[in-house]
Amino acid sequence: MSKKSQRMIEIVNNRLTSYQQKIRVVEWNSTHIKLSNGMVLHDNDRLRFIRRIKNTKTDLWIKNIDNLLDNQVSEHAIRSALSTIGGKSCQNKHGEKIKLNLNTGVPWNKNMKGNYPYLPGPPSQETKNKIGLKNSGINNGMYGVKYTDEQKYIKSEKMKNLIKSGEFTPNSNNQNTHWECIFDGKYYRSSWEALYQYYNSAAEYEKLRIEYEIDGIKKIYIVDFIDYINKLVIEIKPKELCNGKKFESKISALQQWASKNNFTVLIVDQQWFRTQIKNIEYDKFDEKTATKIRKLYEVNQKNRNIKNR
Repeated sequence: MSKKSQRMIEIVNNRLTSYQQKIRVVEWNSTHIKLSNGMVLHDNDRLRFIRRIKNTKTDLWIKNIDNLLDNQVSEHAIRSALSTIGGKSCQNKHGEKIKLNLNTGVPWNKNMKGNYPYLPGPPSQETKNKIGLKNSGINNGMYGVKYTDEQKYIKSEKMKNLIKSGEFTPNSNNQNTHWECIFDGKYYRSSWEALYQYYNSAAEYEKLRIEYEIDGIKKIYIVDFIDYINKLVIEIKPKELCNGKKFESKISALQQWASKNNFTVLIVDQQWFRTQIKNIEYDKFDEKTATKIRKLYEVNQKNRNIKNR
């Protein structure tokens, strides 16, 4: 084992010791980490473990490393706790402005996007230097990791194959709003997907994966739903987003698959949901998802009332 690897083991184990965690790193290199419980972490699992140990913004991850590895606490529980902390911090910093914008229809943080930290103008050079220093050297999750072009290609193909085979699925959460949609105890990427599942219990979520190509690059398309009983493949998408090169490439590949396997492609948009007449059991959804669904149908009802005037 190289001196650099031994040094990294020492740093990580010292940090684990300082937080009274029992797990230790016993082997370290650029491809994997071996833990004292016999677990071997590769690729993304390896990088995730390192980031959590070295995270200086919060100690919730390192405080719960032993429990995470023993399945005594879930990642979702820790993320929820972090979201609560972030929400309270936001209230403390911007509470007055949030109150002023309540029920006005204007987001409290309008025009703040891209500013750091919610201040006029871009970050100063001093701030940039601090951020760069904080994420450099050993504090960088990729410190000491170098991949050849061949290794990068192999890793990329391995991940594509894992996604295509169904062995790996990217986290089911909304990357834009950072909250998760739950229906009947299961997580979905959007309130519309959760609602569609409510309407069609026969549909299976993210079970079908097909390959498509865009700009000469092959990618994996995780289809929203497949209904084997009614021979449907379903894409959930607002009508205004049903355009563009990526969408067209994905739908073309889906239509080819459907034609070959005697399925029908169904694109579920606002109009589709408007045609559904059913008393919704909102208690089957988490509170935020239920609120979004209510708003969806409130807008639909307002539009009907306007048309009928």
